Parts: sequence; structure tokens; C-alpha cells
Amino acid sequence: MTGGTTGRNPAAGRALLVVATVCLALFVYDGVVRQVLSGLVKLPLISGGLNALTVVVVVFSVCHAAYALGPRHAAAFFAITALVSWTFEEVGVATGLIYGPYHYTATLGPWLGNVPVLIPLAWFMMVYPSYVLANLIADGEPTGTRGGAGRLLGVALLSALVVTAWDLLIDPVLSGPSFRAWVWETGGPYFGVPLMNYAGWLATTFVVYLLYRWGERRWKPRPLGSQSLAVAAMPVVAYATMMVANAWSSYLPDGVKVIAPFAMGLPIVAASLRLVDWGRAERQGRAGPDLSGGGCGPVK
Repeated sequence: MTGGTTGRNPAAGRALLVVATVCLALFVYDGVVRQVLSGLVKLPLISGGLNALTVVVVVFSVCHAAYALGPRHAAAFFAITALVSWTFEEVGVATGLIYGPYHYTATLGPWLGNVPVLIPLAWFMMVYPSYVLANLIADGEPTGTRGGAGRLLGVALLSALVVTAWDLLIDPVLSGPSFRAWVWETGGPYFGVPLMNYAGWLATTFVVYLLYRWGERRWKPRPLGSQSLAVAAMPVVAYATMMVANAWSSYLPDGVKVIAPFAMGLPIVAASLRLVDWGRAERQGRAGPDLSGGGCGPVK
């Protein structure tokens, strides 16, 4: 078991995992299966389009975080993400100083100030899976924050880089002519997106991760149950589905399709390799030390 003391609640844990699994399955279906098979069979879209699918993935991230971190940590992580991202976005829309000059359209639904309500929710949709990937890459474990201040800063920056890589794919699509969810008022050199946007993403998510990880380092997560390899892999699958769904999309510029395997693919490969090692060590640890050969258990 990783991530500190277990606050076991089997019934709640099972319910959260069921909801998370269903949401992830819906996302994989719509983002990958339906697109891959589109030339052979026309499968139905998820009702509600982009906004509904975003909510599905938000629910996945919330439920999985509540299981893997414990409800209190998940609620704190979600609240920090929503508050920080909404504040940065509100200032960004009003001043153009954080991401570059832009404004939202009515595509994403109801507003909170100058920002659609869906936006701070959508930040958590990617912030949580990226947290797990960064943890695996840095520490070889899916949850928890370890080490001193320097380590904290380093892992927070790594987490911010992993989540910002996603926006290299999604921003040219959602700000492009097919969706126009937001408009870059002066355009930009990266497929119409200003480079300042990515500095803004790094700043926003670095603050989110720094605040959450500072608290997590002091108060360890209390997961609702043990994490199997399959459970720990779910956020990695969600992040990978994000990459495939966007890279496969006909709305994505061809140049970004070349970038996708490097921007998001490299973190996926690195995290997956560490995840396999973690799963092997967890199985050996549960089995106990191998006394027949004089060994003394798994070495991390």
C-alpha cells in the first residue's frame, strides 16, 4: 500500500471504483473505440457532446482521487484546482496578462464571471491524472509527496509540465474554427495559439500542485482501500486516451499530430514503465520475502 494510512471504507471504495470505471469506459469508447471503428461501423455518440464528455472525465478524476487519496484529500485537491484555475482564468480574460488576450464563447455553457463554470472543473479533469503520472515518473509510486522543499518544487514543476503537454494538443482544436470554445484575439505562432498561453498553463498548474503537494507532504493521504495495478493504471489510461482521442481527431492540425507522441507519449511511456515496476514490487511485498534463496524481499 502506498500513500500513507488507509482509511478503509470498503463499500464507499467499491462504489467509487465502479463509477470511475464506468466513466473511464465511456471515455475510452467515445475517444478511441468509436473513432478507430468509424470507417467500419457508425457507433453512437455520447449524448451531450463535448460538454457531457468533459463532465464524464471530471467525474472519473474525482471518484478515482477520492478512492486513491481519500475523500478529504480529493476534496482539497479539487477545491485548490478549481479556485486557483478560476482565479487565473478570470484575471487572464480580464487583462490578457497570463495566457495572452482571449475570451470565451457560449460553447461551454453557463458562466461564472468571465469564465464558463465547466472550465475550473475541466482543469481537475487533467490535473489529477497528470499528478499520478508525475508521481510515477519521479517516485515510482502513484500517490504521495515525499522529500524536502527542493523535491517538492521539482515534482510540482514536473506535474505542471505533464499537464501542460496536454494543452499542446487540445488548444489548437478547441480554439480552432470547428469548436471556437474560446478565441485568441491576436492569434499566435503555435497553430493560432500564443506561446504565452503555455507559460500561463505552467504557472497555473505549478501553483495548484505546489499548494496541494505541500499539504499532502504534511498530511498523508488516507485511501479507501488498497491500490491494485489495475486501479493505479486508470489515470494513466485516462491520460493516454486524451492523447489518442485528440491525435485521432480530424480537427487536429497535422503538425500537432506529429507533436502528440512526444508531448504526451513520452510521459505515458515513462509512467507506464515505472507503474509496472511498482506493481511487481507490490505483488512481491504482499507475497512476503523469498526465504528459499536467502533474499529479503523486494528492493525499491
